[in-house]
Amino acid sequence: SGMDNAVRFDVEGYGVDDEGVKVLENKDLKGNLIGYSINQESVDLNSFLYAEKIYLSNMAEVLGLPKEKKEYLKSAKKVKEYVNKNMFDEETGYYYDLQIGENGNKKLLVNRGKGTEGYIPLWANLSTKKEAKRVVENIMNKNVMNTYLPFPTSAKDNPKYNPVKYWRGPVWLDQAYFGIIGLNNYGYKKEAQDLSIKLFENSEGLLTDGVIRENYNPETGEGLHCSNFSWSASVYYLIYKDFLRNK
Repeated sequence: SGMDNAVRFDVEGYGVDDEGVKVLENKDLKGNLIGYSINQESVDLNSFLYAEKIYLSNMAEVLGLPKEKKEYLKSAKKVKEYVNKNMFDEETGYYYDLQIGENGNKKLLVNRGKGTEGYIPLWANLSTKKEAKRVVENIMNKNVMNTYLPFPTSAKDNPKYNPVKYWRGPVWLDQAYFGIIGLNNYGYKKEAQDLSIKLFENSEGLLTDGVIRENYNPETGEGLHCSNFSWSASVYYLIYKDFLRNK
């Protein structure tokens, strides 16, 4: 998922029932080693795969390939049902990764806390309205995702939250953009605009002559790590273009 040191990928895991992250050997039917994976299924990766299948089905329609379109839609439906059935926690109203046990059983990793990966299903449009409403409640909660600068990579209520430690709290603009689009997808347009404004008004130096940073402290808006970060700048442009320019 590209989240270098995220809490969700801590080798030791979190809590007594968490066996941590393990590397698994992948073998073909003849027992030959063909690669490696970890004992974890990522909710954001599955959301990206769902979106990809929808894009491909749309391309197939444009190209006049009804059979391929049907196959992609069938595959997308399977992913959507799997994510909503297995990766959503009713008690906390949020999506989490799954841990794969040695016996094939799967554990929902609620214990590792909330992160930005848990609202990616809204960006991908695979949530139901009921589940999306619960996720939005977490996004708008000031003790979870609606910090001074919103969308911390690890939620404020995550037991390992750290506002200045790379993917353990600092705000990355791509993740914020996913969240804003997710809100907008499910009709929470005012919330999407309000959080977009916070991303502009509360980021250190953004509305003056300051440099655009790699990421930001969610509690103070302080710019962190690399400066003159064009990747962040490009996302700020998209947020402005899509949600603020004509408001």
